Amino acid sequence: MAHVGGLGGNAINPNAGGIRPPISEGQAVRPSSEGAPRIPDGTTIEGLVLGKDGEMYQVRIGANLMNARSSIPLFIGQRFRAVWDATTTPPLLRLQGTDMALLSRFAGRDQQIASALISRGLPVNDEVIWTLRQQWMQNGGNPSKMGSLVELWARGAAMTETNVALLAWYMELTPDGAMSIWKKIQDRLRSRKFDSPKELLAALEEDGDSEIRDFLKAHALAGKPARRGLDPSMSLAPAWWPVGSDESGPVMAKVSFSSGQTGGRQIWWVSFDMDGNFLGPLQGDVMTNSKSLSINLKLENASRIPAVTDNLQALRDELVELPLALQHLGVGALSRGERSAESRRELDVEA
Repeated sequence: MAHVGGLGGNAINPNAGGIRPPISEGQAVRPSSEGAPRIPDGTTIEGLVLGKDGEMYQVRIGANLMNARSSIPLFIGQRFRAVWDATTTPPLLRLQGTDMALLSRFAGRDQQIASALISRGLPVNDEVIWTLRQQWMQNGGNPSKMGSLVELWARGAAMTETNVALLAWYMELTPDGAMSIWKKIQDRLRSRKFDSPKELLAALEEDGDSEIRDFLKAHALAGKPARRGLDPSMSLAPAWWPVGSDESGPVMAKVSFSSGQTGGRQIWWVSFDMDGNFLGPLQGDVMTNSKSLSINLKLENASRIPAVTDNLQALRDELVELPLALQHLGVGALSRGERSAESRRELDVEA
């Protein structure tokens, strides 16, 4: 790629596409009682988890940063839909009534499994519960491993002890921690020239840096798309991606890769889904047939579309560095029901 931060370099502010580094003392997240608009008790809200400290979550609800607890475990980068319980201090994020009814069908360990599935919008049925229970027991039955097991199951990845440990470590990384590892990888890229991605990965493996090796393995797991048949709008843990400048840090995004054939020509797609501090929920897809390139960007907050439109020319200028003819670059509105669904624009395979 011409520039890893194509959406976060000169074209568009890097904070447009992801979670910022941990909030500093001067930017402390405020409870609703300290300046942020008060949310009425019992309101159904949607938000994003920015950080976690013990049982406390730092969440963004609309444009407001708040502290809250949750009735079920959440993870950094997760979008959530919950009922706001303002009768406690700090407020509590509760499951909706339908989810509570579903969770009440299970008891003991099965209820913990069901909770992990519900928090990600995944199907909860006896077959899935049984599969995860068996794998959980094989991995020692440690409650801290349940989140990783569910993430691996949803991606169709092997639920081995090694993969569970890798993904659990990766999901607990802070933005600063993830960025420091990306910097080490980038330093190695600058010091040597590689003819192929395969050669690059082999060289990184040979360097003997266990942190880089573990990070890349875990990153590959977190970057796997969901298994076929699952709802694409579910809240699986996103992966860390090095977008933007060092100051802006990495972003958390769900990125998926796929390929197929159209008119006898091979087509490749890269789709991404993230939450931006300024732009809000953002979805995009990149399509190429190895000669031409088509890029579609969609924002849930339609009022931010002009800000992106004004910067499209700067993005086009960056994409000129690619050995592909830019056939389409567009931005539009993303409807709530369309989130994470395929919205690909057809590519002229003759181009």
